[in-house]
Amino acid sequence: MNAPTPLELAEHLKSAPGSKDRFGVSAADVLETARLVAAAAGTWEKETVGAFQLEQGIHQKVWGKLISIAGSSNLQSFPIDQLPASYTALYALVVMTPQELEVAKEEGVIRSNASSRSILDWTKAFRLRGTGIEQEIPLTLVLWESLPDDRYQTLLDQLRVVAEDHNAELLEGKGGIRQSEIKVDLRKARAQQIEQELRFQTAQILMDAPAELKSKFEIETPDDLIDTSLARFTGFFQVLEDKVPWMFWRKYGRLYCLKVAREFNLTESRAERYQLKKRIKSAKEKCADEVPDFAAIADEIAATYMK
Repeated sequence: MNAPTPLELAEHLKSAPGSKDRFGVSAADVLETARLVAAAAGTWEKETVGAFQLEQGIHQKVWGKLISIAGSSNLQSFPIDQLPASYTALYALVVMTPQELEVAKEEGVIRSNASSRSILDWTKAFRLRGTGIEQEIPLTLVLWESLPDDRYQTLLDQLRVVAEDHNAELLEGKGGIRQSEIKVDLRKARAQQIEQELRFQTAQILMDAPAELKSKFEIETPDDLIDTSLARFTGFFQVLEDKVPWMFWRKYGRLYCLKVAREFNLTESRAERYQLKKRIKSAKEKCADEVPDFAAIADEIAATYMK
């Protein structure tokens, strides 16, 4: 992939910072911009990248999202004229799991005029399907005067009747829905989504891995790899690559983040979830100079699965 010079990339960005067409007026334009940014990120010096971002008004997170778009396989299965002409909408497709992408395709979510908001709203609703909840709408009831207990109860009863007429449920109290129960269900659903992607991503790797290595780590199937400890998971891939410096992070950084995110969603301990988030942060700091693309991958996984 030929890397552009800073001048060539600047000339490619014809619209002013903040313009909706900043990175292109069509999906093809945006994908080409993403390709150029990824090539620049992999070739330019860190100082050159920073200076270019500052001069062109491109936030580091936007830069990272463009790199993710360029490296994503999610977009390759769609005719380019069906993809939205927006980097935010394309990125919303990039962070979908394979299952979500397939269902979104079947339900007509992915269109040339789709906005990032419509895609993100659909994804959020899709992830609630397994919980029995289609949508949660936070509402605030403002009382201009204090009501006696009986009148207050009457008001709530009347609101509940209206909600039931629309196949909804009104729940009183901070946070609305029983948050602790729902969050556990959501984390379980996310863990299952992660497992699907890990199975898909590791199947061929395991098929090609040496038999003696699989025997040594007692790993034969993707599920064995998914269920093993984080240390053994990491060790397997490091040995597979002969412990070549940085090769693990370059080739398997996304798998590592997915594995950490799965552990995050399976544990009920807040302290453990905090430590797992710190693992992602530490890995980003460690890879900052040697594997610049890792930060965008880590941010994507954290935003998708570790909220």
